[in-house]
Amino acid sequence: MRGLTQLQNTNRKPVATVEARRLAELARAAGLGDSPDEALDWHREALSLLGSDEPTPLMADVLRWQGSVLRDRGRTSEAEPLYIESLRVATELGYQEGRAHALNCLASLTQRRGDLVATANYLTDALALADQCGETRLVGMIQQNLGITADVRGNPAAALAHYRVSLRSFEATSDLQPMVWVLNNLGVLHTKESRYDEARDTFDRALGLARARGDLMSEGILEENRAELHLILDELDEAVEPIRRALEVAEQRGDDVRRAAALKLKGAHHRLSNRPTEAVATLRHALTLSAVGEDALLGGEVLYQFGLALFACGDAAGARQILDAALETFERIAARQWVGRVRKQLSGGGSGRYF
Repeated sequence: MRGLTQLQNTNRKPVATVEARRLAELARAAGLGDSPDEALDWHREALSLLGSDEPTPLMADVLRWQGSVLRDRGRTSEAEPLYIESLRVATELGYQEGRAHALNCLASLTQRRGDLVATANYLTDALALADQCGETRLVGMIQQNLGITADVRGNPAAALAHYRVSLRSFEATSDLQPMVWVLNNLGVLHTKESRYDEARDTFDRALGLARARGDLMSEGILEENRAELHLILDELDEAVEPIRRALEVAEQRGDDVRRAAALKLKGAHHRLSNRPTEAVATLRHALTLSAVGEDALLGGEVLYQFGLALFACGDAAGARQILDAALETFERIAARQWVGRVRKQLSGGGSGRYF
């Protein structure tokens, strides 16, 4: 009987591992759509099946995937310990691909918080490991994140180079999910460089891919960026629908960071439509949500729009106080282009434009 029991226990572990992998794959798809709560439940169930007695590479992966669902809903501090545990497990197992992935994910958190020095360190280590392991897809993802960091720091040439390397690698393998992410960031860069037709085409291409795949998270972000492009071009009527859709997606997914981003745009639209009092109320709410999500760049952008709304309300003293806070935020994260914008508004006393 003892031999039979040992055989049953031996067989149970592979079965549990197969089921845990199935649940984790279901969770990854749900996490990008409108069911992130289900994704988190499936991840927890997968981890329960795997147990903690004998860590495995799959355990490191599931911990990381669970962290990413939380990160992508703006729950930065809840994601962090899962990434750290994933890194610990991967390091203990000598699972180098898992270490590289975890470092890349930790970089996304420090990037959100505005600590670009830590971000660069994480990405450098992750890229070296990914190259050693031949993880081509991960290399492309890291190149994209290096592009985002360069963009925030006001180096568009470097950002474009990273994005192009990343996009080529994903196009070569028809890897559509990360293609959507790179195209979105490339569209943002085109917008900043005043290449508006290219930005519009890039966003439209990415949005078509996101919708076809049911990637609700990316769809919401793309709608934000399309709306921002319309606001920059003073196309106020055209901005209404993408703002509405971006906010709808953020509400569906329970994502405080994306709610804040959509409300930033809604508040800016109120101001540009000569409704400054509504703008102030909307932007105050957005500021609270961006603080909850620990998104430093977005927090600075909301402060910028808040300051302009106060100028529009005739509160010059309050506007300067808010813009000073925005300037401090942008200087801390070395967002040079934004630093220049804030200083211009402080010297000029407000603007009737989006920026």
